Amino acid sequence: MWHLFISGFILFIEAIAVLSACHALFVTRTTQGTIAWVVGLVAFPYVGIPLYWLFGARRYDRYAASMKEAIKRHQGEVEEAAAILEHYQVPPEDTRLSDRYRSATGIAKQPFLSGNALKLLIDGEATFDAIVGAIEEAKHSILVQFYIVHDDTLGQRLSEAVRRKAKEGVHVHFMFDGWGSKDLSSEYIDELKEAGVKVAAFDRPSGLRKRFELNFRNHRKIVVVDSRVAFVGGHNVGNEYLGKDPRFGRWRDTHVQVEGPAVLPIALVFAADWHFAKGHVTPPQIDQVSQKPSNIPVLTLATGASDEFERCTLFFMHLITSAQHRLWIASPYFVPDEGIINALQLAALRGVEIRILLPLKPDHKLVWLASFTFLEEMVHPNISIYRYKEGFLHQKVVLVDDDFAAIGTANFDNRSFRLNFEITLAMADPGFASQVKTMLEEDFTNSRLAEPDEYHSKPLWFRIAAKVARLLAPIL
Repeated sequence: MWHLFISGFILFIEAIAVLSACHALFVTRTTQGTIAWVVGLVAFPYVGIPLYWLFGARRYDRYAASMKEAIKRHQGEVEEAAAILEHYQVPPEDTRLSDRYRSATGIAKQPFLSGNALKLLIDGEATFDAIVGAIEEAKHSILVQFYIVHDDTLGQRLSEAVRRKAKEGVHVHFMFDGWGSKDLSSEYIDELKEAGVKVAAFDRPSGLRKRFELNFRNHRKIVVVDSRVAFVGGHNVGNEYLGKDPRFGRWRDTHVQVEGPAVLPIALVFAADWHFAKGHVTPPQIDQVSQKPSNIPVLTLATGASDEFERCTLFFMHLITSAQHRLWIASPYFVPDEGIINALQLAALRGVEIRILLPLKPDHKLVWLASFTFLEEMVHPNISIYRYKEGFLHQKVVLVDDDFAAIGTANFDNRSFRLNFEITLAMADPGFASQVKTMLEEDFTNSRLAEPDEYHSKPLWFRIAAKVARLLAPIL
């Protein structure tokens, strides 16, 4: 009797594995990801089935439905915002926008907006001093969104700042990712609410349905004050982002401060996420938008798993293929797919100087291991791989030629390109690009150049582990 039960159970599990593998054939976006899931499900069903149904989904249709509802319910506000954006739109014939960057507007579904002032914020102290300083000057509204929020010294500093303004009558909205901030204490949240702060978690993992949507995370970091100034970049809220974690030492990260019309689309990204999390929109202060004399064109790219096309992948692919003589990439996680690798190789063959800046210290072992296997495919005189050695590198920055830079939250990996909700700011301005170039040059001096045979010189066990990690790359 027992052997019949066991045989039936095994057949049932195998049937579920085969059905799951068939599902993966139709919904997984990449060939590599499909192969990884199918092999894993059929060969290791007891592990593969729960992993697939927790992490295998590739589209977040609930978010897309939420956006359609928001646009329908708030048609008037949408049209008003569109009119404002059109007023500041950089004309296609503007000489500051070369032909190869105009297609970026199609990818972003947004125009470049003129009249912006930008400030590079290097590392945590500068970033959070600027953010808290802007919050203290708020008159009307504060929008705060981070992937990770810790209840530590920095977390309390931010909490105290927004609570103080809420008690003064400023409208404060505070949002965090439910997975990234899963350890955030209820006391922290309660203190915000008691002060009058409106709080939302982007899909905190609770309930059966959400337990099967763990693959989708809001990785954006946005702060908007009075629709006057906005902050976007790589920092989350935690003491480690100030370099106070002895495990990592200095935390090398970059944010950008924006003043001008480009603040509005950043605020609209927050409003869309808030509508998804809470079911209603917090409208930005449109009347606060004003043009700045520095007049830097800025494009806002918001991407996520609800996109019809993989716009994050397309955007960075476009930057690679449009580069003429320089392409510098700084990313903590470098696990590109075959298309990105081929684009980088082609750019190198065209004579583009490619520099890729990665961390020397790992914070996610599998992603760090997988990155080593790509070194052998990046061996070319025009490609240099650097490992940052003065702490942990977490910035997400791309510099193209002498006139274009992108700073945001997206890493060069499958999760950012296809799964996470990300935000990237693109700046078409030689002056700002020069500042980014100077910043990255200093980072390169604090790095070591990876040797071409660095991967092959590692012990056999390391190379095997790296290859296994690479097999998992499409589903990391």
